[in-house]
Amino acid sequence: MPEELFANTDLPPEFQALIGVFALFNQIEAEIMDINVSPPLAKLERKILVYLDRPKRMGALAEVAFCVPSAVTPAADALERCGLVRRIADPQDRRAMLLELTEEGAQARAALLEQVVTRFREISGMQPEEIKTFAALAIKSMPGAVKAGLMKDRDE
Repeated sequence: MPEELFANTDLPPEFQALIGVFALFNQIEAEIMDINVSPPLAKLERKILVYLDRPKRMGALAEVAFCVPSAVTPAADALERCGLVRRIADPQDRRAMLLELTEEGAQARAALLEQVVTRFREISGMQPEEIKTFAALAIKSMPGAVKAGLMKDRDE
């Protein structure tokens, strides 16, 4: 059906790519919020779990979650209260703190990732090799997007 929508259109492939990416992103984001995790977590808290593949500073988490650093602190506090993360001293700079998963947090992250991977494959209709190519191309586009002002306030 989507192929038919664009069969006789003058939309350039760049715009068609954006339409596909937006549709996929919006559905996957909705799916992530529908995944039953205990305790219930807010969107940013779920993102932090996903991005905590290793201990990270909160500023680094804000960067990958595309939010301001001040938004990460309350989310980290909530995750810490739930026993999913803990703060540890940064071995590179003892004044700084890192956020790391607890065992419970690692289990919650693994369950969340497993469900997202399954739903992404079902929704996208892509084969594993296509997903690898798609991921590589999407990651390749990120530096240009950030450099172009992705993180800037457009009202400035």
